[in-house]
Amino acid sequence: MPDLEIIEKHLSAYISDLSNLEKHSPVTADDLKRNTDLLWILERGVYLLIQNLFDMLAHIVSADFNEKWDYYSDLGEVLSKNNIITDEEKKILTQMAGFRNRLSHEYLGLEAGVLADIVNNRLNDFKKFLQLIKSYCKL
Repeated sequence: MPDLEIIEKHLSAYISDLSNLEKHSPVTADDLKRNTDLLWILERGVYLLIQNLFDMLAHIVSADFNEKWDYYSDLGEVLSKNNIITDEEKKILTQMAGFRNRLSHEYLGLEAGVLADIVNNRLNDFKKFLQLIKSYCKL
């Protein structure tokens, strides 16, 4: 069983980051191109949200499953194989891992429209994982 104190600490930050991102929706790619401060805020917010999610999932996988993983995208595979998430949720996690890597390593080539789409249309994915983690950890 994961250390619930660690999970709760992560959940608190996750909920706060999600709430902060929701404040900026709707946003357009043009808004982000005109306002580099807003671009930076949303890039950092999405990065922290994804990283926090993967930190929680990695903690769960380490605590409850004796499975090796090398990349964040592997966590979805472990969780899916153990019937914790659906194939669709695994696909979403894989996309999140890829986007996290783009934010970390290819930020100079990031398209503002992709970030705007996440803030406008994909925050519900994060809410689903929030509920999944809370349910799994019985919080």
